[in-house]
Amino acid sequence: MVNSKGKTIMSFSAEPGFVKLVDRTIEKTEAYHSKSEFLRDAARQRIIQLMGLEEEMKRIHKATLKLRKKVKRYHHLTQEERDKLALSYLKGIHQ
Repeated sequence: MVNSKGKTIMSFSAEPGFVKLVDRTIEKTEAYHSKSEFLRDAARQRIIQLMGLEEEMKRIHKATLKLRKKVKRYHHLTQEERDKLALSYLKGIHQ
């Protein structure tokens, strides 16, 4: 099913203990705004891992840090921008 934001809705079942662990992790780290955001990132990281792209991602991260030092103004990407870039990248490596 596609929601009003044009995203496909996925669902899965999980043990109550796992859900509590995800909730506590989100609350403690304040790195994510929702379970959906956390799970999208976890799935993305797992795909990167399974495809053997960790080293490439590290190289991209280092290059990004170097560029940030050269550029006076930059903004952190929104979750939507990160999702769009990740999908674009994944589509590119599957062609």
